[in-house]
Formats: sequence, C-alpha cells, structure tokens
Amino acid sequence: MGFLMLPILLTAALAPAVQAPAPTQAATADPVSEAYFLFLQSRDLEQRGQVESAIAALKKAIGVLPRAAELHAELSGVYAREGRSAESVAAAKSALSIDPANREANRWLGLVQAAVADLPANAGLAGSLRTEAIGYLEKVMAAPVSDLQVQLTLGQLYASNGQHDKAATTFKSFLQEQPGFPQALLGLGESAERAGRWEDAVAAWGQVMTLGGAAYKPRYATALVNLGDQYFAQKRYREAADVFDRALTSDRTAFDAADVTRKRDRARELAGK
Repeated sequence: MGFLMLPILLTAALAPAVQAPAPTQAATADPVSEAYFLFLQSRDLEQRGQVESAIAALKKAIGVLPRAAELHAELSGVYAREGRSAESVAAAKSALSIDPANREANRWLGLVQAAVADLPANAGLAGSLRTEAIGYLEKVMAAPVSDLQVQLTLGQLYASNGQHDKAATTFKSFLQEQPGFPQALLGLGESAERAGRWEDAVAAWGQVMTLGGAAYKPRYATALVNLGDQYFAQKRYREAADVFDRALTSDRTAFDAADVTRKRDRARELAGK
C-alpha cells in the first residue's frame, strides 16, 4: 500500500465515524489526517531502528481510527519483521475482522503462519497451520499484483502439504519472473517428480546442474528416463529416442543402462516407420 492511498482507504473504511466524531474530540480535529501522520511517523521510526516507538505510533493511530484495517495490517507487518509472530498474527486477525479481503493482513498472516508451521514445537499443528496459510496467501495471489515472496512461500506450502501439482505450477510461474532462482528450481524438481511432470523435472534438474548442483545428476538422469517412457507411451518415438540418448550420456548408475538402450533402439526403430 502506498503512503498516498492511506487517507483514501481510511476515509472509505471509516466514513461514518469521520462524519460523527466523538463528543470529546475537538471540532477542528481530522482523525484521518492524524492517523495518517502517525502512520508515516511509524514507518520513519521503524526505518531508523526505533521499533518500539514505531509500534507506539501505530497503536496511537489505531486508537484514533480503530476500524481502519490498514493500520492493524501495518502493525502486523512491524511485528512480523521483528519475529514477534503471536503479536503479528493477532494484529492481522484484527485487520481481517474489519476487512476480510485486506491484502496486507492476509499476506502477513499467511507468511507468519507458514514460518510458525516449520517450528519443531508446532509439529502437531503444522498441517493445519499450513492449510490456513495457503488460504490466506491464495487471496493475496488472486490480486493482480506480483509478490514473489508470497509466490515462493505458497509453492513451498503446497509441496509440504503434498499438493505437488499445484506446487510445481507455482514454482514454474515464479521462475518465469526469477529465472535460475535455486530454491525455486529445487522445489520445482522435487514437486514435478512427485506429480509425474517429467518435462518440468528434467528442465529443473538440468538448470540445477548448470548452477553447480552436480549431486543432482542422478535425479536428472532418472527424470530423463521417465520422460522417455512418457514420450514412448504417447507414441512420440523420435522424442523418446532423443531423451533416452540424453539419459545414456548422463549418469548411467541411476538406471538400468541395458534396458534404456533397448528402449532407445526400439524407439528409433518405430520412429523410422
């Protein structure tokens, strides 16, 4: 959210309250302007490392406009950046109780719960926490705004929850904007294998190796063989023969080389007919 949008958002969210100020409020007071000033002050204080003062400023702004979801969401972000997960979650939920569609609140709640799910102390709750986090982050991704941190986290959550086809699709989309990002390539390779998407697995492991991941050569070779089998089953014999050839020039210890040679030769034979 840009600075200049906050007065508009706060005015829209709290129009009734602004039109009917509390009796104790000075007639000339403008609660939206006051809250916006405190919001800007909070961001400046946080940037200068004065986090507690930044939090105090936001809490004061919330006191002025308690029904402004954007202020609660901003507070959630400050807490999240400080690793104060419980307070971040509470602030984000306060924002969502006012505006369930609030993008920043959904974002911080999803990211924080994804991180909390990985803590050993939460092993018993990890599945439910990840499922909830997925719901929040999917709302963020539904907006026409690119958010690579959310996209990468969502791919990891899908993978952890066994939703490998969704994970592969998400990692692949992320890599279109961030080509060669190692964490996403590894995620794509793993998820594509589990989803049986062998073209994507081959592409991912091939790129991992070009980045120095020689340890993944057996995975690349195995993925090539599986892709060759897939092409053969689809009667794409020329492509199958080519992929089997690539596998045979890769790591032969990862598969039965004699069997793959026979399959390659049969594919060549059928491709020539």
